[in-house]
Amino acid sequence: MTALELGHLIGEGSIDPTELAQYFLDRIKKHDPERRIYVRLSEERALSEAKAAAVRAKNGTRLSPLDGVPISWKDLFDTAGIATEAGTRLFEGRIPAKDAECLTRASRAGLVCLGKTNMPDIAFSGIGVNPWTGTGPNPFDREIERVPGGSSAGAALSIAEGLAPAAIGSDTAGSVRIPAAWCGVTGLKTTYGQISLEGAVPLSYTQDTIGPLTRDIADANILYSILSGRPVADLSGASLKGVRILRATSQFDALSDPAIIEQVKKGLSLLEAAGAVVTEGPVKAFDDVIALSAKHGSPAAIEACMMYGDQIRANRGCMYEPIEERILAADKFTAVDAAALYRGMEALISDYLDQTAGYDLVVGPTQPEHPPAIAPLLQSVEAYLKATMMSISLTRLANLLRLCATTLPCGRESGFPVGLMLMSPGDTEGKLLRLSAAAETALKPINA
Repeated sequence: MTALELGHLIGEGSIDPTELAQYFLDRIKKHDPERRIYVRLSEERALSEAKAAAVRAKNGTRLSPLDGVPISWKDLFDTAGIATEAGTRLFEGRIPAKDAECLTRASRAGLVCLGKTNMPDIAFSGIGVNPWTGTGPNPFDREIERVPGGSSAGAALSIAEGLAPAAIGSDTAGSVRIPAAWCGVTGLKTTYGQISLEGAVPLSYTQDTIGPLTRDIADANILYSILSGRPVADLSGASLKGVRILRATSQFDALSDPAIIEQVKKGLSLLEAAGAVVTEGPVKAFDDVIALSAKHGSPAAIEACMMYGDQIRANRGCMYEPIEERILAADKFTAVDAAALYRGMEALISDYLDQTAGYDLVVGPTQPEHPPAIAPLLQSVEAYLKATMMSISLTRLANLLRLCATTLPCGRESGFPVGLMLMSPGDTEGKLLRLSAAAETALKPINA
């Protein structure tokens, strides 16, 4: 069930929040005994919050439509009195004194905190592999353990495996959308600055964004409103009639498996049948921003090196080696590189808006390939890095150009889910969510 469906039944008195929380806690213990999805539970807090929600439900003082609904939290959101280690031995035993601001907002809306979900070291990986905690396998291959996607790996798995109705993750170069797409769920990458980063362990202070992973857009919508403090978007009557959609060819066609492109086109044909006008063509800003980053560095690497470089050097081996090396490699970039990178991105954000001004949405596959097997990536640094760069190759475009984006399930190819990524200019979450809701309805036949 979706979070909103559970919330509605709590309001009706059909579901007791305490029993609901215990149901999920019991499922987690049974189905995730190795703690590869949840690195730790916040059982005492969850049951306390659920009991309070039960009282409010009985006396008619519910705090929000999701009051009493339990959700999971990525292990980079500070949780008072509970270890928050951001997936790295570098922060082993780190116990914050207070909650992250977004967790505080969720608690004030009556949401129940089930626990902290798995992630790679400081969220610096799009595949979700973590050698310290183990890696929860992708649910779409029960024979070969494949990556779930990252860095919000446990967040996506908590939904896909029925261990939470919704999850909160973060997205610096795709870390909400990648695992959402590979695990067959919905993800929202918010615009930088829409949701406070206070109390979230940083990777990139100019690229980090917070967003929900959910079963549908309606849940993403209400969670975005709760975490940001902004009004909930009106999804009623959402339509694609006359909506102008550009299927971007730049980057997407060159990097994606042709079979995945074909699956996306099948999805777009359903959007056309619902009234959308779909065209395809290049977006020069996509090519230009990748070239800019290749020449002058990525903001995430440069900023992570600035924040953690000395700590990593003083504690070698406390972070997965390929991630250490990716961060420390940013040392080679100069102050001139950093200035060129940030000035260049600002110019390209403007270029992108000019180049796509005639469209309501720009779309493409969320992931260019299906999830790779885990074992070979742990045996070869080269294979690990290649897979990591593949995973962020399309999603990072939205971060570098300050866009908001969703990923929606778009059927399956070779048995694996395909994600359709919908992108909109920064700070247009309301429009994006409304159009995504309409697209979600149109895509139902392909997801049946």
